[in-house]
Amino acid sequence: MFKSQWLERLSHVHPIVPLLIWVPISLFVLAMGIEHAVLSPLELAAWAATGVLSWTLVEYVLHRYVFHLQIDSHWGRRFHFLLHGVHHDDPNDPSRLVMPPAASFILALILIPIFRLIFGPEIYLPFLAGFIWGYLAYDYIHFAVHHFTPRTPVGKFLKQSHMLHHFTEVESRWGVSSPLWDYVFGTTGRSKKKKRSD
Repeated sequence: MFKSQWLERLSHVHPIVPLLIWVPISLFVLAMGIEHAVLSPLELAAWAATGVLSWTLVEYVLHRYVFHLQIDSHWGRRFHFLLHGVHHDDPNDPSRLVMPPAASFILALILIPIFRLIFGPEIYLPFLAGFIWGYLAYDYIHFAVHHFTPRTPVGKFLKQSHMLHHFTEVESRWGVSSPLWDYVFGTTGRSKKKKRSD
C-alpha cells in the first residue's frame, strides 16, 4: 500500500493492539470519574451507557461520510483508498480490520476536548469511558464478522448486514456494531429493494 516500509508497517495492526491500548486508558478515565464524582453510581453508569450509544452514531457518521468520501481527483482517490478503500479491496486482511492506533489517537485528540466542553469536567469522564468501550466493541465486532462464523442471532444479523454492505449494498448499512442509525436515517438498504419490486 505504501512505498515506505515504515508507513506500510504502521498500516498493519494486530487485532489485540486496540485492546491493549484503550482498555487501560478507559479504566483510568473511569477511575478518575469515580474519584472526582459528583454523580451517583447510577448516574455514572448512565453517562457511560450514553457514551457507548454516542459511539454508534460517530461510527455511522465516520463510515458513511468520511470512510466513503469520494473526491474525484488523484489525491482524493488515494486518500479514500488509504482510509477505507483498501479494506473494501481486501476485506479479509486480518491486519487491517481494526483501527490503527495513530488514527484512533487523532480521533481522540479531536473528540476529548469537545466532550469536555459539552459535558463539563465531571460528566465527560464516564461518558468518555463508555465511548471508548463502544469504539472497542465496534473494532472487535468488525473483526469477528470478517473472521468468524457467528452462532447467535445477533451475531448472524450483524455479519449478514456488514457483508451486504461490502458486496451488494455499498451505499447503505453504515452501522457495523449496531444497525440503530441505519434504521433512524433509512439506510438499511431495504427501501431500495422494495422500490425495485414495485
